[in-house]
Amino acid sequence: MRQTFLSTCAFVLVSSVAIADTGLYEGVVDPNSSFVRVVTQDQTIATIGGENIRDIDSGISGYVNVMPGEIDVVLPTASEVIEVGPSSFYTVVFDADGEAEVFTDDITNSPSKADVSFYNLTDTADISVYVPQADAVALEAVGAMQGQSVAINAPLTLDFELRAGDETLSSVSGVDLVRGAGVSIVLLESDQGYAAFATANSYLK
Repeated sequence: MRQTFLSTCAFVLVSSVAIADTGLYEGVVDPNSSFVRVVTQDQTIATIGGENIRDIDSGISGYVNVMPGEIDVVLPTASEVIEVGPSSFYTVVFDADGEAEVFTDDITNSPSKADVSFYNLTDTADISVYVPQADAVALEAVGAMQGQSVAINAPLTLDFELRAGDETLSSVSGVDLVRGAGVSIVLLESDQGYAAFATANSYLK
């Protein structure tokens, strides 16, 4: 009988932020500060809060440490002003037309778990993130242009299938989950169909 991954692999849904606990960001971090990153399908450079970012080869930039307030997120072809709250994580997604969606990420950087964030950047609603090794669902009913996160006991190496009902739209294989770190999975849609990629979360020093 299929279960949710919450019971199978001791998932813990995230409801708090633990910026101060991250070992990935070196140096002193103001406890009220936040982190912002960008997802872009066709650009390799961006500016976040005045910080220049280059070589976004994976499609997802590293998180940039910023203070609360309005900040500019700028691509060569688009820009967005976002309001940053204290002690939070944000992902700004730009589509092919330069329109932006802002997601608040539930990131823990727990020393015993790995954060898995999923972004459904398609028009298809109710996408589930399924783990075949456990015959279980990690995240379910993720809406179109929406994101969700979950923290998972680590270390593990898992495959993830992105499903609409019983149909697998795309998948990512051999994703390494590391304690105190995280990965992000993105589902895209084009004229050629669906595609997905996974990349490790990173923090710009």
